[in-house]
Amino acid sequence: MTKNKTDRNRPIKQLQGRERVGLVARKVAAKMLGRIIDDKKNLDALIDAEHGDYAYNALIAKDRALIRAILMVSLRKKGQIDDALRQVLDRKTPKNATHLTHSLSVAAGQILFLDVPDSAAVNLGVTAIAEDRRTSRFAALANAVLRRLSREKDQILANQDAGRLNMPDWFFKRVRKAYGKTRAGKIADILNHESALDLTVKSDPDKWARIFGGIVLPTGSVRFVPSETVSAMEGYDDGDWWVQDAAAAMPARLLGDIRELNIADLCAAPGGKTAQLLAKGADVTAVDISKRRLDRLTENLARLKFTARIQIADLLEWQPQTAFDAVLLDAPCSSTGTSRRHPDVLWTKTAEDISALATLQFEMWNRAIDMTGKGGIVVFSNCSLDREEGEDLYAKMLASRSDIEAMPILADEVPGLSTAINGQGNLRTLPCHLPNPNVRLAGLDGFFAARLRRI
Repeated sequence: MTKNKTDRNRPIKQLQGRERVGLVARKVAAKMLGRIIDDKKNLDALIDAEHGDYAYNALIAKDRALIRAILMVSLRKKGQIDDALRQVLDRKTPKNATHLTHSLSVAAGQILFLDVPDSAAVNLGVTAIAEDRRTSRFAALANAVLRRLSREKDQILANQDAGRLNMPDWFFKRVRKAYGKTRAGKIADILNHESALDLTVKSDPDKWARIFGGIVLPTGSVRFVPSETVSAMEGYDDGDWWVQDAAAAMPARLLGDIRELNIADLCAAPGGKTAQLLAKGADVTAVDISKRRLDRLTENLARLKFTARIQIADLLEWQPQTAFDAVLLDAPCSSTGTSRRHPDVLWTKTAEDISALATLQFEMWNRAIDMTGKGGIVVFSNCSLDREEGEDLYAKMLASRSDIEAMPILADEVPGLSTAINGQGNLRTLPCHLPNPNVRLAGLDGFFAARLRRI
């Protein structure tokens, strides 16, 4: 199946000690990659400390970190990895050999993109395949393929269109239709790079930018490349800041001066927007359907020394006793705008998912409007890049109700992002916005936000 069959007969190094432990980590990574790609499982759910994958959580922190790194590169660079493997295979692997495919992808991702010696990646990858009854008959093939890949990787990578390869065809076509070929290419390119960390700070963003060696964005968020875990960073225990992408921090600001107003934050967990509203002096009711997620929100608010009313409810059924002065609805969506941070999204969602979610969002948006008193403001937002969940939904909402009016977003409300205001007066941030010579410090999550007034 490979052009260089002599590699099939090269001996595989016998693994001992720490190498055996590393082998376990790679086996778990391949299994988890299969759960994401084949079963459409969410990566964050699989690595959750309490409810995540059992085999993953049974490993020590160092091995869990390795698995996370392998999975992130296997998903972020999936198109390139698949293309590279095609180039070193004479023909496709059997259709039913999905675990073989994922095992090869895990090894190839390390060879192509991670700081792992090629020899170790090959030996560990081949051994993992040889020791699994589902794939053991392909051990010689894997040996030849991975050795050839390690020899030819520089040439292969040099000739790849990374951005285009790593974005699934169905999604690239939708992005190109929505934003044009040039901008779609820019979006695809920046998704190939890890993002920095954004913080919303209670005060003095310049001070926190100095502390963390970062920058203050025009929107006021602090951005930097972290060198330690979030919980170990200065200011965490004191509740001086919280992690929140700069784009995600924008919708709450569109409510304006909300001091002492009665505000509902719908689909509130994990609480970043709730914290923003509380910091601005609002009286906030945080609503979410998930008790577990609201427990997390409560813990986050406690660290930040904030308090809100907590309501466990399905907002499609919940009937508040009084109308709210304003409502913020950050609706569940396809999350395609967050695919730079969460590269599993593009491989677990489909066009059909987007349509179903847009239908749900329309229902939720209607309920949010119903909860708002006359003259009250509703800000709707989500982290999707798709027009069906944004611009098209907004037009449908305006056409469907006579008791609302548009409240276009103004340039001075979104510093540094005036170009993100579209022709409808909505906010549409893109991953390629806020360019920076350091690509790690560039970009935003893709977000849509629209503002309406009840009349």
